[in-house]
Amino acid sequence: MSDKPLHILFVCTGNSCRSQMAEGWARALGGARVVAESAGIEAHGKNPRAIAVMGEAGVDISRQESTKLDDAMLARADLVVTVCGHADEHCPILPPGTRKIHWPLQDPAKATGTDEQIIAEFRRVRDEVRQRTTDLLRAEGIEPLAPDATPKLIPGNDEFHISLRVADLAASTAFYTRLFGIQPKDREARYSTFIVPWLKLNLVLLVNDSGEKLDTYSLYHLGLRVPDKVAVIAAYHTALGAGTEVVKPPRSTWHGLPLHELWLRDPTGYLLEIYAEMTAADLADMPADKAATFLVPGTEPVTA
Repeated sequence: MSDKPLHILFVCTGNSCRSQMAEGWARALGGARVVAESAGIEAHGKNPRAIAVMGEAGVDISRQESTKLDDAMLARADLVVTVCGHADEHCPILPPGTRKIHWPLQDPAKATGTDEQIIAEFRRVRDEVRQRTTDLLRAEGIEPLAPDATPKLIPGNDEFHISLRVADLAASTAFYTRLFGIQPKDREARYSTFIVPWLKLNLVLLVNDSGEKLDTYSLYHLGLRVPDKVAVIAAYHTALGAGTEVVKPPRSTWHGLPLHELWLRDPTGYLLEIYAEMTAADLADMPADKAATFLVPGTEPVTA
């Protein structure tokens, strides 16, 4: 079989539900061996229930587009799959060499009854589309992957937002400016906002004008992953130079999830963990007693 990915185009009436599911499953199950697109004879927009049930199965289709079929899509396709009778009947003439098959799928958007009954029909069609996609890939000589089936509560999430009340806005703004290496996007009398695109993070620091005592124990910690052990050690020396409080010096810990880690405290008192995942070579050096290994000489705790 050629190393060229199989380009599949799924076609439906409105590209809102069945073809969207099929595109999502083809991407998830086919991986790099498949290029998947979907389109409609018309474009009706994406169906929220289709997004929801696919998210339940661990496949996020919220970023897919609802598009109208055009000649360029047909020219790119190796295989066209129509997923409803109307699309099958109205599918344009295909370019020479382009194959076509038809899946007679029921439209879950036409289901009636209670919301539970309607969503059950969406799930049934979702599972049928998965099985048909699996069978199609195997017929094409592509062994389907096993995608992560962890249910996704909020499909389409692409940024994490944290708002923290702080004791000293100026001091905290300076701390997080140095931490991320960027200036705040917005800085007002009551707040500072950091947009950190490589972390997909939106962090807002707020003055504590609530009249309530700040409880730094209610937020266990913030975490920041770095590439490797060397970066953890470098962060330690940077923190020392900046006068940042070091709660735990760089160390390798083996209990639970093995990590190289450094714990700092920000000006308000919130804990910040700088951590790196271990490599296979790191894991091979694990002590028999799993005692923590300190990465900077002289930072080990003093024993009596």
